[in-house]
Amino acid sequence: MERVEIAELFYNAFINLNDLEKLARFLSARVQLTLSAADPHTAGEESPPNAIKFYGKEVCRQLALYFHEKLKVLSGDLTGCISHHHLVFVFGTLRLGGPVPDKFAETDIAARLTFHGSKIIKGQIRISWPLVF
Repeated sequence: MERVEIAELFYNAFINLNDLEKLARFLSARVQLTLSAADPHTAGEESPPNAIKFYGKEVCRQLALYFHEKLKVLSGDLTGCISHHHLVFVFGTLRLGGPVPDKFAETDIAARLTFHGSKIIKGQIRISWPLVF
């Protein structure tokens, strides 16, 4: 499977928990994932101090559960993938459940995935804030 296809699977795993099983074989045993709000004041490897970090192969399950339980992800759309050497950049939108039934917020999400071979060794995920319902 190509890296871009793995990146698409990575994105879809946070929308559809069933895809986590398929993704597991493409994760390094010591994968590190960082989730943060998109912040124009940080660049490159820098993460804001309130970033949430997940370590180890079980991280995708923990992060996907965080997306569903805390962020209340309802659905999403992958809008693009760009591959550059050992990096794949993933872009998309998420629809999140709101405080009012039948209302949702839509926000942008971007991830930078670092690969070693066909394994994801690092992921930096940024969600645009503030959310508007």
